[in-house]
Amino acid sequence: MQLPDWDALLRLVALYAHVLACFAAAAGIVMGDLAVFMRRRIDHEQLREGTVWVSRALLALWITGLVIIGIDTGFAPAVIASKGKLLAKIAVVVVLTLNGFALHRWALPRLLAPAGDADYARQAAKVPSLLGAVSACSWLFAAFLGLAKVLAAVMGVGGFLELYALGLVLAMAVAWVWARPRLARQLREPSPASAAMALDALHSESRLEGLWGT
Repeated sequence: MQLPDWDALLRLVALYAHVLACFAAAAGIVMGDLAVFMRRRIDHEQLREGTVWVSRALLALWITGLVIIGIDTGFAPAVIASKGKLLAKIAVVVVLTLNGFALHRWALPRLLAPAGDADYARQAAKVPSLLGAVSACSWLFAAFLGLAKVLAAVMGVGGFLELYALGLVLAMAVAWVWARPRLARQLREPSPASAAMALDALHSESRLEGLWGT
């Protein structure tokens, strides 16, 4: 009986987990987009759940991706440097990771903040719109790289990165023209949670007025 090729088996398992992580990330992105754009008001709970899905999926992609790279290249710098598609994918995943930190640091607080006036909403919508565009473009381009083996010899790392940069510019332009104004309108609408807090505050104020006889 022939013994199995353990490296090939491990690569198959890692690749399968890698694909599942991609599906999980797609589900989280759709969940977040539905929470932000498909309702009159931003659904804070669904948005948080979507971001958790994407964060976990990104971590899984890093782990499984490194396993696959280790099996294929042994982490030899010369071998990695010769693979243009791999270098492009690493660059895209690095951008995704940094963009994810930026989303949590600067975009989510704006999306989860209580409703504001028109000027506040216009300002608050800028960063989430642009970072969201970077995220969407990067995930789509990472998926494209997974299927672009036939183009690797033709394009090389420079060609892939030029195409990625063009995609980022187009995505941010669309976000600025379309997503930003729409998001600004939604940021002016109080969420159910913020409306409930406002109602509680009003009731508390009414009880205090009754206590003081005013």
